[in-house]
This record gives sequence, structure tokens and C-alpha cells, in this order.
Amino acid sequence: MDKLKEKVLLSNSAIIYGAGAVANITYLYLKNCKLSDRIVSFVVTAKENNADDKFGIPVRELDEIKDYNRDILIIVATQEIVQAEIVENLRGLEFNNVIRVLSDEILKALYQSCYIQPVQKNKVLFSNMRGLGYGGNPKYIAQKLLDMDKSNRLDLVWAVTEDSDVFPERIRTVEYGSLEYYEELATAHIWIDNMRKSADVIKREGQYYIQAWHGAAPFKMVEKDTEKTLSAPYIQNAKNDSKMADLFLSGSEFYTKLYQNVFWYDGDIMKVGLPRQDIFWNMDYARQKVFEYYKLPLDILLVLYAPTFRNSFDTKVYDLDFVNVRNAIEKRFGKRVVFAVSKHPNNRSLDYCFEYSKECIDVSKYDDFEEVLAAADILITDYSGCAYDFSFSEKPIFLYQSDYEQFFGEERKFYFSVEELPYISSKSNNELVKEIENFDEDKYKQELKKFMDSMGNYDTGKASEKVALHIMKLCDVNIE
Repeated sequence: MDKLKEKVLLSNSAIIYGAGAVANITYLYLKNCKLSDRIVSFVVTAKENNADDKFGIPVRELDEIKDYNRDILIIVATQEIVQAEIVENLRGLEFNNVIRVLSDEILKALYQSCYIQPVQKNKVLFSNMRGLGYGGNPKYIAQKLLDMDKSNRLDLVWAVTEDSDVFPERIRTVEYGSLEYYEELATAHIWIDNMRKSADVIKREGQYYIQAWHGAAPFKMVEKDTEKTLSAPYIQNAKNDSKMADLFLSGSEFYTKLYQNVFWYDGDIMKVGLPRQDIFWNMDYARQKVFEYYKLPLDILLVLYAPTFRNSFDTKVYDLDFVNVRNAIEKRFGKRVVFAVSKHPNNRSLDYCFEYSKECIDVSKYDDFEEVLAAADILITDYSGCAYDFSFSEKPIFLYQSDYEQFFGEERKFYFSVEELPYISSKSNNELVKEIENFDEDKYKQELKKFMDSMGNYDTGKASEKVALHIMKLCDVNIE
């Protein structure tokens, strides 16, 4: 990496092209070399849902740097599979002072310092949706470990992008993507994640990786089944993630077969259900907690609106008619309604045209989406897999799919057609209102049970306990 240091030293200012794992590592390496003050911007081809800044430095689109001095140093810090195209685009804009970072070399330089400390047998490192917070399958595993480890022998660490006060005292937090994060990553015995690990992660001998995948629903096609629509870097990461994984957690026979057939994975699968779905065996607790947090009266119906994201990041499709839908629900179910709106994690930085009030609250930043699901009385979504989780509650699910033809034609392919699913579907607000007013609860529950039985679910409310027991044994910690 001497060439990179030399080039940066000779430059008054530099840009890092990239906003992912390799870009993060490159910045941290330059920071270690006391050269990070030369970086004036991160640049991406298209902003999409990237953050506005990284490490306090602005993230800009390629079009926004056209007025920069053409002599500025541009460090291309992406996966190598896309670097040649990026360099060609930069040269087309007459940026010729360009250097490419080889991911293997920059990773080696960083991890050399991290590997000074040995793997610690009692350390478990968690990550939920790449730093989203205390939720998902990892949370429920962590909670059970805290219950079992009475002697406090486990060192539990959580990678987060934002500070949060919801973590139990015994769980340490580390900033996702920081130098300290890589030090924890290099020394933890157990990794628990629910998304693919990025290109910056290297597993060393003696480490054990549990992939607690975030998917559960047999709806949208995933991984190899959508290979033609996936980027080359994603496929490369997915294959590497599956190669590193020692264990996948499965909630159903359906998903077990998916892991075996389309996840580029041939390792062990733990067939115990999904830890996060244990909450549906304790819904009263979730309801009390969520209602107290948002100061909601207990006699209302909480209607959760949780649509999925679009590849185009289009927000115009989120045009639910809250007024008429609320009136229909109140007429059919006989209670006052409060809407809770939850943005998909991929849409967190996008503005939705919702008017929040006492009758419509934003729950997007609540740390544990599963608790909100379990607290809700009715779910309205579109194509989101959260419908499957909510099915364990046996409560009403309505699908509002105003862009049905476009989504099925351009976005994703499904394992089941909408007609095969037990949920009440509609393609317009008027149709949704009519479906709500004519909702047949008995018929719905019969169809729902038939569908859920066909999936071969393993869930019994004990998944967290079974996974935690496995981890305790791996860490040689006795249960008291």
C-alpha cells in the first residue's frame, strides 16, 4: 500500500470513489496513516439510498464533481469487478489522476493490526441489518444468552451505526465500520448476522459464523433464483458469505430447501424456527411495550402500514388513502384506529409524503420491528415478507398493491402468485376499502392455516432458546 500513501501525500486533496466496504477500509487505512484529512469527498455513481456522509465527509454523486479540478486524486475503492468501468467513466470526464485500490491488499494491511489479539472464546459479535440496531433474529438470541449466562462469562458486542439506549447493560456496542469494529470482528469467537457480510470481512481460524438470515417468507424469489437481476459484486459477496458460514437458521421446510438450492450453501442448517418469531408466543408483552413507548390508549386498533422498497426507490407508490381506509376499518371492526407507518430499511433516508399525527405515527426508527408487528392488530403491506411473520398472530393482513403489474413485471419474481396466498389483496384504494368492509374473518383464518401448514414451519416459540444453548456449548459456558 506504499503507492497509495505516496500518491495521497503528493496530493493536496483526494476523493474516495465508493461508499461500501472497500471504501470504508481505505479511509480507515489512510486515517491510520494520518492522511484522512486529505479526503474531501466520497463519490458514488448514483446516490440512491446511500447516506449523505461517511465519517463526517460528504457523499456525492459522480455528476456533482464535474466542476472539481481535474488534477484531484481519485481513489477507486470498490470491488475490483467494477473498477475498470469506473476508471473508464472517470477518464471520459477527463479525470486522469486515478489510482485503484486492490481489496485484498487494503484488507491485509488493516487486518494485520487487528490480528495481534487472539480469538476470544467467550466473545459473540452481533449485527442486525448492517448496524440497524437491537432487533431481528440476533436480538432474540442475545436476550436468551443474557438469561442463560448468569455468571456473566460471555462478552456480547453489537455493531451499530447510531447510538441507542435500548441495549441491555451487558451488551457493549461498537460503531459499525469503525476501526474498533474490525478489531472486534477479528477477535470474536462467534459471529451472528442476518444479512450477507460485505467484502471487508475475513474469517480467521477458530471463528464460528451463524447466518440468522432475515428472510422467512416464501414470497419474493431470492439469491440464485434471481441471479440475472443481481449485481456481480452481490453474487460474489453472497458466495463468500455462504462459504464462511458454519450454520444457517431455518424457520421452515420451505426455507431449508431454499438454503440448499439457491444460497450457494451446503453446510449445516439448524431447523428450530426463527428466534424473532418467538415474540408471537408472547404478543401481550410486545403490545404493552410498544403501546407504552408511543403512549397509545389500549382500546384502539393499531394498524401497521409496512410496505417494501422498490428498486427504483420510487415513493409515489406509497399512496395509501389513510382517511377512507381508517373509516372502513373502524366501520368493520368497531374500534378507533391509529396507523403506524414503518419504512423499509432500504428506504430509511427517503421522504414519504405522509402527514404524521396522533392518528398516524412513524415507527420506522423503533429498534425492534418484530415487536411492532406483534403489537399490531391489522397489517397492511404490499409485497413484504413481514406478512409471513405476522401470519403467526392469525390477525388480518391486507395487501395494497397499486403497482401490481409493474412490480411483477420489473421488480421481483415470486414463488407464489398473489392468488395462491391467503391474504386479502387489492390494487386500488377503493378496492381495499371494499375488501375491508366485506372481510370474512372465519374464511380468512381457514385459508391462512392451510397455507401456513403447507410451509412446514418449525416455530414453537423456543427457537431463541435452542440457538442460545448451541452457542453456550460452543463457548464452553455452563448453564446455571
